[in-house]
Amino acid sequence: MNKIGKQKILKQLNRKTILNLLRDSDELSVSEIAEIINLSKPTIMKIMNYYIEKGFIIIKGKGSSTEEGGKKPNIFKFNANGGYSIGMSITANKLRSAITNLKGEILNSLDVDINYNEDLDSILDKIINSYYGLLDKTKVDSEKVIGLAVGIYGLTDYDKGIVFYSPHYPSWGKNIKMQEKIKKRIPGNVLVIIDNLPRFQVFAEMTLGAARNSRNVVSIFAGYGLGSGIIYENDISRGAHKIMGEVGHMIINPSEEQECACGARGCFEVMVSMDRLRKVIELNKERFPESVLLSICDNGNIQNLDPEEIFNAYRNKDTLAVEALNEIIGWFAVGLSNIILIYDPELIVLHGIYTKAGDGFLEKLGKKTGKVALKNVKKETKIKFSELGSKASVLGAATYVINRFFS
Repeated sequence: MNKIGKQKILKQLNRKTILNLLRDSDELSVSEIAEIINLSKPTIMKIMNYYIEKGFIIIKGKGSSTEEGGKKPNIFKFNANGGYSIGMSITANKLRSAITNLKGEILNSLDVDINYNEDLDSILDKIINSYYGLLDKTKVDSEKVIGLAVGIYGLTDYDKGIVFYSPHYPSWGKNIKMQEKIKKRIPGNVLVIIDNLPRFQVFAEMTLGAARNSRNVVSIFAGYGLGSGIIYENDISRGAHKIMGEVGHMIINPSEEQECACGARGCFEVMVSMDRLRKVIELNKERFPESVLLSICDNGNIQNLDPEEIFNAYRNKDTLAVEALNEIIGWFAVGLSNIILIYDPELIVLHGIYTKAGDGFLEKLGKKTGKVALKNVKKETKIKFSELGSKASVLGAATYVINRFFS
């Protein structure tokens, strides 16, 4: 590399160092920055002026004079509203989106209903409409957007922005150049990131949620489908073929008759799904004729039971609900014990519908997993519910863009 190239890289590194320093410290003077990093005050001042012009730094006011007197120094502050990030998540029935400032604070959000197996062009229209809808709602100029990240269930290539395949949208086909298609419809050079949705969920938990103080984490989303995101030594792990985290298709019951969407039988996803929970209730209803679940289901059809109705009955110790959820807990424990042995996380964070089952469910799951897993391993692995709920995916996507921008 020639001298000019080295100087350019050094200049960029110095800029990023100062911006991240202010981002972490909130406000500093030039003298304080000079004490922390090995740069001259004139060089620091040039960088400050550059970022003031860009809108990422503002002058908050004046500091105190030194003991020798003289002019009061300017105090510089990171401007959280100097740029904006947009995160989106595509599930089987909803497109969620949110816009955040540079501190990852959600300013506005939009939810749009989508249909199972909705065609790709229609989904792209909804992505673009949501993008501009958030800008209009927040009164933000598109030039202030530093990037957009879209999370989707399925196999993705983060580096190339490709969706290999999504089980919720088989009509899309394979190897969809999602990043390219979105970039063509957004003017300017906006950063666009495509990744598996659970990876954004676990990133949100690591930066803002239940896993803030953990370096090795697995997050599990369970309900209608099952996926996971993995943090290893503070970084998202994707694996050699970008399929790390597809634990939903780990076989935990080879004798199971029900076929998974992937074509296999006995997948973790199938054994803890809401369909499975309702099936267990159906199979056991004659044993528990006094169950409140049988009196509230529409026309005696167990399939019409709402998950929250089942969980409410469980919390009230309804015998049929307890029987059914105990079986689900048993299969959960098998899946989680395998995950503990494979990934050795210090923490597992649960997302999705079962977080509404209550602390009693979580406590039982922890105890059951302890009995299944190696005892001297399980005791070191905590299991928690997500602290971020349904916003974890869009918040994780938006904050991942911010992290990419500042790294």
